[in-house]
Amino acid sequence: MPKQHDLPIEGPGIAPVRIKSVDELAEAYIKERDRRVRMTPREVTAKNELIDELHKHADKIGRDAEGVLRYEYDDIVIELRPGKETLKVRAADDNGEGE
Repeated sequence: MPKQHDLPIEGPGIAPVRIKSVDELAEAYIKERDRRVRMTPREVTAKNELIDELHKHADKIGRDAEGVLRYEYDDIVIELRPGKETLKVRAADDNGEGE
């Protein structure tokens, strides 16, 4: 079956409206999103390596009453929460936000 083409008519309710600025910003967003998605496997690897290293030194670092492994250096706080392990890496003044 031959491919059907849109009629060259534009306007609300007739065919898709094209707005150049929206098209350009959408393309910019897609480019940034795709770049982030490509980085995800590397981030996951780095995260897993950090978790493994925290486990390796858990005896030296120690755990708090809730079982959280907390390591601090410079202005960075790293927390590894037990259970379904959750890693948080944040600036010391972020008030618990970050990953």
